[in-house]
Amino acid sequence: MTPFSVLLALAPQLGSPAPAQLLDFSGGLRPASATQLIGPGGHSLVAEGDGPGGWTFEDGVLTASPRWDSVLTAEAYRDFRLHLEFAVNLSEDENLEARGNSGVYIQQRYEVQIHDSFATPWADYAAWQCGSLYRLKKPDQPASWPALAWQTYDIVFRAARFDQETKSENARITVFHNGRLIHDDFPLPRKTGAGEPEGPGARPIKFQGHHNEVQFRNAWIEALDLESMPVVAADDPRRLQKRLPRPGTTLSILGHTAFVIEPPTSARREGPMPWVWYAPTLAPYPGDAEGWMIDRFLAAGVAVAGIDVGESYGSPLGRLGFEGLHAHLTGARHYARQPALMARSRGGLMVYSWAAAHPELVAGIGGIYPVCDLRSYPGIDRAAPAFGLTAEGLAELLPRYNPVDQLAPLAEAKVPVLHLHGDEDQVVPLEANSGELARRYRELGGPMTLQVFKGRGHDMWEGWFRSEELTEFLIKRAIAGATPAPRQGAAPAGGPGSKR
Repeated sequence: MTPFSVLLALAPQLGSPAPAQLLDFSGGLRPASATQLIGPGGHSLVAEGDGPGGWTFEDGVLTASPRWDSVLTAEAYRDFRLHLEFAVNLSEDENLEARGNSGVYIQQRYEVQIHDSFATPWADYAAWQCGSLYRLKKPDQPASWPALAWQTYDIVFRAARFDQETKSENARITVFHNGRLIHDDFPLPRKTGAGEPEGPGARPIKFQGHHNEVQFRNAWIEALDLESMPVVAADDPRRLQKRLPRPGTTLSILGHTAFVIEPPTSARREGPMPWVWYAPTLAPYPGDAEGWMIDRFLAAGVAVAGIDVGESYGSPLGRLGFEGLHAHLTGARHYARQPALMARSRGGLMVYSWAAAHPELVAGIGGIYPVCDLRSYPGIDRAAPAFGLTAEGLAELLPRYNPVDQLAPLAEAKVPVLHLHGDEDQVVPLEANSGELARRYRELGGPMTLQVFKGRGHDMWEGWFRSEELTEFLIKRAIAGATPAPRQGAAPAGGPGSKR
């Protein structure tokens, strides 16, 4: 291995204090002064120990071994910044620690944990889950995305300082997970878990193999010489940030993270701001897939907003967050009282819960394979805790909460509805969800259009997110909601496609 003294001589001499630009990872683009660890053409990581290792590389992606082995950087590092992208594997193992388990060992000493932690309620989040400094400190805020989704770690590290063999300063670390600040210049008092003992020498970075086929791509590292750590400004939006597919603003409403993406001044309309209310606003949503639709909303002078009420499944507690967002936007920001609601997947449970309670405030409802029946997804047992009930209690009260049982107020108000759904959806089956909702809504006299797409499942097909009809429907309904008119005689949403 190259001696650290050589690495240090080659590293840029940054002076003191360290420039805040070190915290700008430029969307993962590797700077010229950084070393590519994993890229489209290969990787430079080596097996830890004497064995050949079981890691595999294909199409720019390095996959961890299903056995217990790890890989290291070929060089040792002292101070540095590191960017990497990872995707945890999907596992149903009852042992939570066996789900998507891996980690990045800084200097083989301090582990930043990798784990499938997306579904863990924040109140239950422990210091062995994703983003944690293993068994030492959990993240400052939730940032995990679901299994199989590509996630990012951006890390700035200043090694511990030693006076000969005596530690004089703790190591310090700043970590961004999916663009959110989760550790802010945190002093590491000791090694973590199975890490190597602290010492004055530089050591490699380890990507842990932990019997889980976690994947890595686009990783690079830049050696530094830090006299001090860069400072994250107090008003830096990454302190409370939602990754958005287009520039927007992050808000805190009743303790929940919310967002707004507003049209440019040139596209804005007179009067209240028309808007599309998107759900579910969980960590990765809305994502890049919705970018095409959002661009068209903005060009039409329509804003997009949402609030993260967690895995609340349309419960009264989750609906309280919706109440807070509506009150804030229609009051402080002069948004229209009647938004157009847009439900993707389990967002259907959230949207219909609020809509049924406020039919007079709903301009229209659009959906992409929306969940309409709690029994179908996530199931009574899984949903019950969000309602503060046992499974038996929720089953007994289901007509009070289930979207397909709460349609009468919306039908009476003639709220237009348009759903897109695939006939091979195994996650949110058509017949139990959009199919059943369409049947009941029409029987009640509600205007409903259901487009069924043959051979499509619960997937990321571009057609869901670039539907001209759904996009135009939401724009028209949002604009109508900003200039309310009586709904008597309103025609159902129409257009091409299979109708049911």
